Amino acid sequence: MEIWDLYNKDRNLTGETAVRGEPLPQGRYHLVVEALFLNSKGETLLQRRAKEKDILPDIWSVAGGSAVAGEDSFTACVREAEEEMGFAPDPSRAHLLLTERRERPERGYFRDVWLFYQDVPIESMTWQPGEVQDGMWIFPEKIKEDPKLWRDLNQMYFWPQAYPYLCLESMRVRIPKGIYRHYKGNRYEVQGLALHSETLEPMVIYKALYGPGEIWTRPAQMWNEEITLPGGEKTRRFQLEKP
Repeated sequence: MEIWDLYNKDRNLTGETAVRGEPLPQGRYHLVVEALFLNSKGETLLQRRAKEKDILPDIWSVAGGSAVAGEDSFTACVREAEEEMGFAPDPSRAHLLLTERRERPERGYFRDVWLFYQDVPIESMTWQPGEVQDGMWIFPEKIKEDPKLWRDLNQMYFWPQAYPYLCLESMRVRIPKGIYRHYKGNRYEVQGLALHSETLEPMVIYKALYGPGEIWTRPAQMWNEEITLPGGEKTRRFQLEKP
């Protein structure tokens, strides 16, 4: 039997508890956590839910679940990831990506989405029987290009809100601040990355190191594109010279 601590609408513990599966009293909420991961390549970790799951079987998702009585958000997130995938998330390289309160009939909740930066080979992971059947590392932008992955992940309420920030953080891993040389020869300083206010696309903000030093912005996906030179040789659009 799983016991939950209950919170009021201001996310203060009330001292009450509830049993998983039972309706919550009006104005009471429990705590749900999700664990996102990025490795040093900028790939994110997905897991495939077991076929025997009662809710959303055999779809791609991420590690997560409900906090049990006595757990805070971070402790619950670490436990869920370790139970489901068999490795301990690194608490020294984690931050809270977003939080939300969701109203649902009989069972409102607060949801915290944590992001961990960690390299863990798929072959070293151990899937929890009855919960997870498989996993993979994938670049976040590739998820949107795969109809099944995109459909699966959008069945999780938090995904549309979290996805742009996951893409941004992934690009920050792949495009660190520093001095870059364009394939045509000019040098630029990457000052940071940001989200486009209308499209939520990750953008690189960079300064020209020549002339008046204009500030430019470019879609992050274009930054590391491979360019074919007139002679047929391939090179990256920008090469990092100095971090």
